[in-house]
Amino acid sequence: MDGSIDCVIVGGGPAGLTAALYLARYRRTTRVFDAGESRARLIPVARNVPGFPSGINGEAWLANLREQLAPYDVTPEPARVEAIEAVSDGFRIEYRPIGGGDAQTARSVHARRVLLAAGIRDGLPSVPNADELTRSGLFRLCPICDGYETEGKRIAMLGPAKCALSHAIFMRTFSRDVSVVASELDALSDAEVASAAACGVSLIALSRLDAIRGADQAVQIIGQSGTVHRFDSVYPVMGCDPRTDVLGLDVARDEDGMVRTDKHQRTSIERLYAAGDIVNTLNQISVASGEAAVAATAIHKSLPHNAL
Repeated sequence: MDGSIDCVIVGGGPAGLTAALYLARYRRTTRVFDAGESRARLIPVARNVPGFPSGINGEAWLANLREQLAPYDVTPEPARVEAIEAVSDGFRIEYRPIGGGDAQTARSVHARRVLLAAGIRDGLPSVPNADELTRSGLFRLCPICDGYETEGKRIAMLGPAKCALSHAIFMRTFSRDVSVVASELDALSDAEVASAAACGVSLIALSRLDAIRGADQAVQIIGQSGTVHRFDSVYPVMGCDPRTDVLGLDVARDEDGMVRTDKHQRTSIERLYAAGDIVNTLNQISVASGEAAVAATAIHKSLPHNAL
């Protein structure tokens, strides 16, 4: 087993890296295990992150945070956490490095505190290169983040009809051309169909979806009637799963499966904290960063005093 440290952070996205920065500046020994799956890496350009007037690419934003951590000798480690076991004075974390000569060797470390910041997995359509299509903007994951940029564009909300309709009505704030695309439109009640019509939302019964490259990038959807519909962007509204499947811990969750926390980001398990998308369904970089600052400060205060 590796030596004991103050805190292990599971996840190298906005919440994990921000928390690591705070903990490093509190002079706490910290390791960040990053499986490389942060949804922030798929953001083409984020224009609602404070301090970036021209917007910033998700990968570039994460790279900036990693660079900001470097002077504190905290380097996120490519590794996948496989289990977390509560012990008398903290946690035993089992992890497996990704890449390099140690890729097949499981290792473990003891930490006095653990912060869960592994985020969520988005449900995406079963098409080749879904991640690449998201980076290009053909698929979009966050109407709050980039809905403003869809003005004048043809937008489809793809997923279970009821959920897709709710999101489509929200999207009418930004675009006049919004459609619900679902394989089972009969799940909608008469009142919901009327609501869609009143809001100017089209309803399309899905048969097939194709992504088209080239100068006229678009997503082509074949309706069950055989009609071809083309969209500039598709928002998959297909749910998401918090990345809690490797915990091995009976942590309290809400009805959506998100980890429950108090105002200090403490979970139902002593010494275990959580922040970011694994906690909050708003899924915003600013929210994740704020929760990470709260969590890191609470972790620092909970540990034995480290006066110089």
